[in-house]
Amino acid sequence: MITLSKSAKKSLEDYLRQARAYLRGSKSLDADEVEQNITEHIENELEGAAEPVSRDVLDAVLKKLGSPQQWVPEEELSWWWKIIFRLRSGPEDWRLAYISLTLLVAGLLMLPYAPAGIVLILASFLASRAALSEAANPNELKAQKWFLYPSLIIVYLFVLLVLLAWPLGLLIPLADGYEHALMESSSRFNNETDYWITAVSVILAGLGLWWCILAIVLLKPRRLLRVLFRPFAEMVRSKWAIRLLLIGLALMILSAGTGILYYQDFI
Repeated sequence: MITLSKSAKKSLEDYLRQARAYLRGSKSLDADEVEQNITEHIENELEGAAEPVSRDVLDAVLKKLGSPQQWVPEEELSWWWKIIFRLRSGPEDWRLAYISLTLLVAGLLMLPYAPAGIVLILASFLASRAALSEAANPNELKAQKWFLYPSLIIVYLFVLLVLLAWPLGLLIPLADGYEHALMESSSRFNNETDYWITAVSVILAGLGLWWCILAIVLLKPRRLLRVLFRPFAEMVRSKWAIRLLLIGLALMILSAGTGILYYQDFI
């Protein structure tokens, strides 16, 4: 194995990373086999060179070897892979990161003129997801995370909020209907305090039940969750689901306790 200088090693890693990115767009080529062939070719070219091999010497070999893109015939790439590669062309592959951040800033500035702002934020999110799809490992993105992650966090937080709170759209009308039913069954149930306690109890019970169901589903993280919330779903742990389950149970117990203590005189 030929010893490379630190800068030469980084240059080789960048070349191989770009080659792997292109190879992921091919259905017929074996990425490991092609990478092995590239490495063997470089070692043969550098045989007898003074070690550690400098970056200039390695770059001359890589230039002779050709662009990383050449390893995959263009006709094998889907149209969206072609777009991603063209946007990410360049020595540092930062174009998608720049596009994502630019679209996000423009979207935030345009929010008062929705839906234009929302469309731009979603476009920024898609650009970030495209960069993640192109990168085999999110750790390869390094400083680009500061450009790519903001739009991901904004969209994921919104989706998470909707996932946790969507039952409110059903529970609020249900609480109102339950309050009217109690008013008809008991003449003593006719003030604002009774109404709010009823509404809060029904909402807590419904949210608690939903969060328990959601926690049970999340106890065993599924592939779909990791795909939808990449790369942050990798940090999901079972203990988070257990905490959500305990909170849901606590809300249901609180709601039941309130009902027993407050409504027993009305029934």
